[in-house]
Amino acid sequence: YYKKKKLLHTMSRIQMVSKSEDGDELPDIPVLTLGRYGKLLKQHRPSDAAFVAMIDSAKTIVRFVLQDLGPVSLPGTKLALPGCTWPREYMDAMARVLWTKHVDLEIVLSNPGSIPGDLSPTEAQYGNGWSCNDVAAEIIKSIKTQFPDAPDGDLRLKVQDNLRLCFLRLPNGSTKYSDGGNVGLHSKHFIVDDRCCYIGSQNLYICDLAEWGVIIDHPESVDKMMDEYWRPMWKASFLNQDVVVDEVMDGLKIDRSAPSKLVMTQIQLEKAKEAMRANYGMSTESTFYHKGDKKLKQESANAESNTAAKQSDGWASSSDDSEAEA
Repeated sequence: YYKKKKLLHTMSRIQMVSKSEDGDELPDIPVLTLGRYGKLLKQHRPSDAAFVAMIDSAKTIVRFVLQDLGPVSLPGTKLALPGCTWPREYMDAMARVLWTKHVDLEIVLSNPGSIPGDLSPTEAQYGNGWSCNDVAAEIIKSIKTQFPDAPDGDLRLKVQDNLRLCFLRLPNGSTKYSDGGNVGLHSKHFIVDDRCCYIGSQNLYICDLAEWGVIIDHPESVDKMMDEYWRPMWKASFLNQDVVVDEVMDGLKIDRSAPSKLVMTQIQLEKAKEAMRANYGMSTESTFYHKGDKKLKQESANAESNTAAKQSDGWASSSDDSEAEA
């Protein structure tokens, strides 16, 4: 059943025939539908593979407009939340075409801390907390991982000449709405060589949900979409000031992966829980439960009870065995 559904999502080409306002038939527009079942199927991610193939096929330019590219970050740090990772398969593909084929990458992202509507930061956020320099540095890291002998001077030129990132801006150039909120977007859209594009529900940052979208393989239709959406947005947003080459290169030394819970402070853990609630749409009143919590609490209570009993008898052992038991 699932194999059949996967084929329907990934292999069927639908010919969409529409009519103009004058009633004349327009050319057929090839559309490929694709998606995935997320955690419902552990091994099948057809749309993920399609994204990588599309990026790898680029010859001149790939343009992205995304909610974000990096994982949800730990507030106030340059660390991913525990359990969250950077989308290495996509970023490796970006790095390959950037390095081997000199393909330009243009990326528009939500501003960090952009909160939709009247929601609180613990309920929803569109920006995951990374700067454009952070994202650019992680793409360059992917080049260094795949091409260890890549000279730093050439990598610097790639950042300067071929890698263009910016935050979304209003037509007046501002990154804030009139009420002071940060400008954000919910888009999942990218264009390859200005001839085909994806638009749908799937983020490029890792969020393993069931998703669906379409690839439009028709240069004229893609050009019309770019006229109506991409070009005015890029004109307003890209001011060539959100990426600083020196900061990107210095940022290659920063580890932006998720820390172990053992090295996180209690305050950081609470912030992580708030960010996770927002990322997964959980209630602010929800609590986190680990299947071992009850056992650990009981063991801790028993240890405290034993220590109290010994102290009430007028003694408390400091031997190695007693310390180990505590």
